[in-house]
Amino acid sequence: MQVITVCDREADIYEMFAFAQKREAPLLVRASCDRVLLDNEVRKLWLKVENQPPAGQLTVHITGNDKRKARQATVSVRFATVTLKPPWRPNGLKLPPVTLNAILVREKDPPPDMDEPIEWLLLTNTPVASFDQAHQVIRWYCCRWQIEVFHKVLKSGCRVEHCRLQTADRLYNFIALMSIIAWRLHWMTYINRCQPDLPCTAILTTIEWEALCMRIRKSTELPDTVPTVRQAVRWIAQLGGFLGRKSDGEPGVTTLWRGWLRLQDIATTWYLVNERTPLVGNR
Repeated sequence: MQVITVCDREADIYEMFAFAQKREAPLLVRASCDRVLLDNEVRKLWLKVENQPPAGQLTVHITGNDKRKARQATVSVRFATVTLKPPWRPNGLKLPPVTLNAILVREKDPPPDMDEPIEWLLLTNTPVASFDQAHQVIRWYCCRWQIEVFHKVLKSGCRVEHCRLQTADRLYNFIALMSIIAWRLHWMTYINRCQPDLPCTAILTTIEWEALCMRIRKSTELPDTVPTVRQAVRWIAQLGGFLGRKSDGEPGVTTLWRGWLRLQDIATTWYLVNERTPLVGNR
């Protein structure tokens, strides 16, 4: 299995490229600045890649946010191998030249209501010698928004920034535990949006969904059919304060996190009861 670090423009730091080159660690970063190259003909990064012939075009999914709607965009792809010139540092640190593959992803015909067309300049130390390899790198970058969602769950849902542990070892243990919980909440939210009609056993254990039904339905009788993922997620959010009105949309990570905490307590109690009392209904 290959592990690749995927970052947005905030990670366009020369020391990071040099460190990845030294450790031979796969890295993908969206460029933020037009760096100087060790090239006698073309001295700037953007111009170097723009001068390359188009390798092909493809359609990418643009994730919606507060500033734009989700949509499909047709983009052209160019790529080239570049060697970055080390920047000067005031502390006298001498950095080595870094060789990377640069991929320019540019939208050809953006919708008329768009302020700016899609344009990504991706820098990677993974092999890019063909359009298929460039396409693979672009697919990796398109998955980056899932990392943002995970961090949102970790910070807004699990509220790790509110932790007041005073030693690094305790913080490491706490963040490791919260990362597992955040991943499960993130995965549960993703399944709810992609495959909401699956049975909830896809995301919950038997004890968890039985305890959830018991709490919401206020009955020890189980339903004849297993609830769907969408129903179970909304029930969990309901435990966390989600009202479920028509205007509320889908539950957010904060209410899911609160509901998840309550569900674990309820499931533990239900497990103890279930050990002594047989349930009524289908198992």
